[in-house]
Amino acid sequence: MTIDWRDAVAQWVSIIFHPFVMVGVMVGAAAAARQGAQGAVRAVAVTALFTIVPLAVLMWRQVRRGHWQNVDASNRAERPILYLVLGLALVALLAYLMLLRTQSFMVRGVLVTLAMMAVCAFATRWIKVSLHMAFATLAAAGLALMRSPAGYALLLALPVLMWSRLTLERHSPVEVALGTIIGAAAGAALHYL
Repeated sequence: MTIDWRDAVAQWVSIIFHPFVMVGVMVGAAAAARQGAQGAVRAVAVTALFTIVPLAVLMWRQVRRGHWQNVDASNRAERPILYLVLGLALVALLAYLMLLRTQSFMVRGVLVTLAMMAVCAFATRWIKVSLHMAFATLAAAGLALMRSPAGYALLLALPVLMWSRLTLERHSPVEVALGTIIGAAAGAALHYL
C-alpha cells in the first residue's frame, strides 16, 4: 500500500497547524509583544499546563482505549468529552489568571476561547466544526489585528490548512467554512471587545 504524497503533505500541515500549536503561537506572540520573551515563555507554559496537557492526556487515552478513531476526535460523537475537558481546562486557567494574575491580557483570550468553544460545542448537535480552522483563524485574525507578523503569516497559511482538512477527509467544506467563520469572529472579538 502506497501513501499518496498529497495525504502525507496534508497530514504534516494538519500537525504543524494543530490547535495546540496555534494556541502556543497565539499566546506566545501576544505575550512577547506585551511582556518580552520571558513573559512569552511563562504565558505559553501556563497555558500548556492548564489546557494542552489535560487535552493531550484525554486524546492519548481515548485513542489507546479505542474510543476515538484518531487524536483529532474526527467522529462527531467523539466531540462532547473533548469539549467538556477543554471547557473545564479553560475555566481552571481562567480561575488561575483571575486569582494570581488579574491584570493578565490572557483573561480576555480565555474568555473568547471559551465562547468560541461553546459555539462549536452547541453546533456539534448538527455539524462537526473544524477546530483546526477555528483555532488557526482565531490566531491569525487576533494576531493580524495586533499587526503581528505571525498573524500575517498565519493568514497566508489558512488556505493550505483548509486544503489539508479536506484532503484528509476529516471535514466537509461546510465544516471547514464554519470553523473559519467562528474563528474569525472570535479573533475580531478578541481585538475589538
